[in-house]
Order: sequence, then C-alpha cells, then structure tokens
Amino acid sequence: IDATVSLSVPADPGSISVVRAVVASVASKLDIPYDSVDDLRIAAAEAAAMLIASSAADGRLRVDLEPGDAGLRLTIWIEGSPAPDLSDREGLAWRVIEGLADEAVVRDRDGGGSSIELLLRAVSQ
Repeated sequence: IDATVSLSVPADPGSISVVRAVVASVASKLDIPYDSVDDLRIAAAEAAAMLIASSAADGRLRVDLEPGDAGLRLTIWIEGSPAPDLSDREGLAWRVIEGLADEAVVRDRDGGGSSIELLLRAVSQ
C-alpha cells in the first residue's frame, strides 16, 4: 500500500469496529510488527471513541491512513460537527493513545474542527 486510504463512517459507537478493522488491515501490509499493529488499532479506536463522544449525532467519522517511509500516519476527525474540546490530555483515553502510538497530536483542520493525528513508525531496516 503506497497511497492514502480514506474511511468515512457514521459518527456513532458502532463504527469503531470498522475503524479498528481497517487500521489493522492497512498497518499489517506495512513493515510494522504485529504487536505494534495491534497497538495502533487500539489507539485509533480510543481516538475515534473520544471524538464520537463529543460530536453531533449526524456527523461522519473520517480516518485517513497515510503510509510512508517513516511509518503509518492516521488522521481522525469528525466531519460536519463542531470542533470538540481536545485540550484536556490528562484523561485515561489520552494516556492509552500516547502510550500506544509513537506520536499523538491534536491539529486544527482547515475549514474548522480538530483532528487527532497518530503516527506509528515503521521498523528500521
């Protein structure tokens, strides 16, 4: 896989299993160990759940998976919903995310809203 994979699902808790499956499938195709693939799958699910909990019911959960030489970058956001407050990074969900992903940042999106960006680095050869 050498192109961005984009996913758009309803922003409801039932969609988290789809996010987990797609993230695991894409990550497993890259030079990433199985344990790290599972870590990223869990981190993505936590990020999605956090965003869904603070979104409007009619929004869409979007996930872009961008493979590259550095690894796999995920950008997760809610489309069609006001920006959630992601400033409190002391909660359990953030601790899980930061413990499982190599990088975890909140970014402002063009056109409004915020996204959670996760990076899982590829294994060095």
